[in-house]
Amino acid sequence: MKPGPTATVASALAAVFLGCGSDAKTPSVDPGGQSGADAGGVARDGGGGADAAAARDTGAGDGASGGGDGGAGDGAASGISDPNADGPFAYAEKDATTTIAATGDSVAIHVAYPTAAGTYPVVVVAHGFQLSPSLYKSYVQRLATFGYVAMTVDFPTSLLGNDNPAEAKDLLGGLDWAKADATLGPLVDVTTVGMTGHSLGGKLALLAASTDARVKAVIVLDPVDGGANGCSAPKCVTVADLMPGLHIPTGFLGETTDASGGFQSCAPAASNFTTFYAKTNTPSFQVTVLGANHMSFLDDVSACGFTCTLCNAATAPNAQVNGLAKAYVVAFYERWLRGKTAYDAYLTGAQAQARYVATNQISLVSK
Repeated sequence: MKPGPTATVASALAAVFLGCGSDAKTPSVDPGGQSGADAGGVARDGGGGADAAAARDTGAGDGASGGGDGGAGDGAASGISDPNADGPFAYAEKDATTTIAATGDSVAIHVAYPTAAGTYPVVVVAHGFQLSPSLYKSYVQRLATFGYVAMTVDFPTSLLGNDNPAEAKDLLGGLDWAKADATLGPLVDVTTVGMTGHSLGGKLALLAASTDARVKAVIVLDPVDGGANGCSAPKCVTVADLMPGLHIPTGFLGETTDASGGFQSCAPAASNFTTFYAKTNTPSFQVTVLGANHMSFLDDVSACGFTCTLCNAATAPNAQVNGLAKAYVVAFYERWLRGKTAYDAYLTGAQAQARYVATNQISLVSK
């Protein structure tokens, strides 16, 4: 769903069906997971350089939880940084275009990365069908403040049908580009990779993990396993069927508002996030975000255009859902790419229960 200014109603309707299928920045506290490309409170000057800014530690255990998590004042887990606020790393951003060797596709890449010398895990964030990668910018920015090289890869999609294996290869090709890049090469650990995606991008993140051992953990946002518009095997893959063979940690955030009804279900019950989770191995968890719709995970639904209006109406605020989703993504990778077990509190433990379950923002199951 990446409608341009001349997008027709017909193409937008088809997009819904299928989609359900650098300057240095100083981190700041997220005032409640607010929406927009600058949701983390990062100052922007419109430039494109890579000059370092001084890092500022937001303070582990300072109790910052933000208005978006429903738990202000509940205290952060001891000894670690609160995932609902920016972390201690200053970061820079850059844009590039590269040709993916495995597919021949020319893709645009946006990356946020720590400015301090070191070696960092890599996280790829995959966009939904025809949705602009810029609608997920706050995810890569938040991850960068926690010491990750995080990127979006603008893999091509088509209203005439998709090629899931090729799209997954485009995402993985971003790792090869990062390793070869003069700036990022010394920073990236491409043997320690996380994959995150929304909608079609969530499905592709799981597919990529199923085909590449560099991927060590996957957390996805309302993934949808369907295919349409003439897409059939081998170009369309039923990724839920691959989950029994995927032996890495997984996490699923989703919603049921768009499981049925409306003009057309944006995340049909027969192929939504629950169908993936049902076939996963331990460890895994499933978060149902109450009142969210399929598009609530975007930074700013108002920037999506007409297409986003075709899903059922959400009752939970966009900023609230986006804020908790970013917090979950960060906590998940801190737990499973860095082995910080204290982050279990934010995923399924006391912090998750107090902030989200007790305030009726989510329901939660795990295994």
